[in-house]
This record gives sequence, structure tokens and C-alpha cells, in this order.
Amino acid sequence: MPEGPLVRKFHHLVSQFVGQQVVKTGGSSRKLQPASLQSLWLQDAQVHGKKLFLRFDPDKEMGPPGNSPPPEPAQKDAQEEGAADPRQAREPSGWKIPDGSSRSAELVPQGEGDSQCLAGAAPAEGAGRWLRVCFGLFGSIWVNEFSRAKKANKRGDWRDPAPRLVLHFGSGGFLAFYNCQMSWSSSPAVTPTCDILSEKFHRGQALEALGQAQPVCYTLLDQKHFSGLGNIIKNEVLYRAGIHPLSLGSVLSASRREALVDGVVEFSATWLQGKLQGHPQHTQVYQKEWCPAGHQLLKDAFGPPGGFQRLTWWCPQCQPQLSEELEQRQYS
Repeated sequence: MPEGPLVRKFHHLVSQFVGQQVVKTGGSSRKLQPASLQSLWLQDAQVHGKKLFLRFDPDKEMGPPGNSPPPEPAQKDAQEEGAADPRQAREPSGWKIPDGSSRSAELVPQGEGDSQCLAGAAPAEGAGRWLRVCFGLFGSIWVNEFSRAKKANKRGDWRDPAPRLVLHFGSGGFLAFYNCQMSWSSSPAVTPTCDILSEKFHRGQALEALGQAQPVCYTLLDQKHFSGLGNIIKNEVLYRAGIHPLSLGSVLSASRREALVDGVVEFSATWLQGKLQGHPQHTQVYQKEWCPAGHQLLKDAFGPPGGFQRLTWWCPQCQPQLSEELEQRQYS
């Protein structure tokens, strides 16, 4: 699933259409009913972690940006709506999803992954019209062009992936949404204090979460504490901090937990800056065989019992796993 920096890039692309009217719709979604957006005005666009929120209203002057209703708890998520073939996905105009077509090799089918959306029809007239967009493993947004097949499928067909939703605006431009799940809500479910790219990100809450007696690689992927943080960021910041992914947060010193939070914020911000400038993100250990120091990396699937298992890359020499007593004695 696209991580926080990439979803912020999507938000940047969508924002240019705020204030415009939808004049034509299309797309393969049968649950969302694309025609329900016909003639609505895109009034606002917000981002939180890995989710994008778009406000639509029937009148141009309704619900101006910045006057959003207060947040409400997120809806319970449901099974993902059928996704387009990810092997055919391609990113628009010179930039691409950083983990590319090999992302599928990272998943281990034991439990559910990141939160997904419950799709449904538009709310009744007079209700808020916030469209929540959650991106699948290869989700993307294209502007003024459509994704094209890069190779034939298993049947030998060169069939272009079908967009889930297409919105044409009065300016003549359009947005095409691929491999995503969408649902209507009366307000965006936003908690900026846990969003790793928000100015309101609460370091104290993040540090408290990291102090739990569980492997830090579990905590980092918990969107309740580190919204927008995904497997790429997890692997990279743990390597840079020299922390084994299975180290218990409760035995890490306060200074090491602080360094880890600093690494999360700095890596994410740098990734976003590069994304907005069109620069590719270079990883040091994610999906690599050797670390920058020349050591061979190990790879295994880690995740909470009964939860989603994510492949993790780490260096046994740069990120040694220490006993609780040794770690407390060395870093206290």
C-alpha cells in the first residue's frame, strides 16, 4: 500500500482541482456509483496517513475549504473491492510507486493488511459528502491521462487496467483513480497527532507507544500510533537506528526510542520532498541483499500473533539482537 509520502503526493495532484465542478464521471466501481458525483463540486481535499479525503457538495458555495465538520471515528473497514491487475499498473509522467511491481513479493497471507474502506452509495441530500479513498497495494492517481498496459496478461491480452473512478472537471482536466477503495462519510476521520507527516504529530504519544513490551517492528506499523508509516519506512528507519526489528520497545533506552522517532519523521519528510521534486527514493536495506556496510541482509516475515505478517530486511551485524539484560546495561 502506498505510504504517507506517496499519498501526500496524490493529495498534491488532486488539490489543483479543488473549487471545480465534476462535469462527467466514469469508472469500473459498482459499489461507489460514479454517477453519484455528477455535477458536484470538489470543495476540499485532506490527507491523513495513508488515506485521502475529498469533500463534494451540490453547490459551489457550500462547505468552503477550512470549514469542515469535526472528525468522527473511522468506519469499520470491509473487504477490498476487486483491484485492477497490479502487474499492469504504471505511474504517471516520470514518477512511480517506490516499491514498484515487486511489492507483491513482500506480502505473507496471514491475516489482514492495512485498513481498507467500506464502499457504498452517496449519503442522502444535506449530509456531508466526504469521499474517503484508501489505496490498494498498487493504488495510484493519474492526472489528465490513463494508465496503459506495459505487458500482456496471462491470456496474452494487452488490456489496459480499468480505473476505479474517473472524474472530469469543468477546466477540461480529469483524475483517474486506480486500485483503491472508496466510501462516503459525513466527515473525515483525521487524527493529526499520529500522522507522521503532520505538523501536529505528537512525539510524546509516539514515544509512549514505542515503550510497549512488544517488538518495535509491530508498533511502527500500527496506524493508531504511526499513521502513514509502512513497510519501507519501517525497514529503513530501523536499519539507520541500528535496532533489530524484534527488539522489545520496553527494553530500549529513552534516547534510542527518541532517535527512532526522529528517524521516522526525517526519513518520511525527505521522501516526501523528493517525491514532490520528482526524485526517486533510494533505500538502503528494503528489498536488498547487502547493507551499505557490505554485510549480507536477512529477511523474514514478522507480525503480531494472528495479525498481518510483513517481510522485514535487517542486518544481523548492524542491527544485533540483544538480550534484555545486555540492552538495558548498554543503553541505560
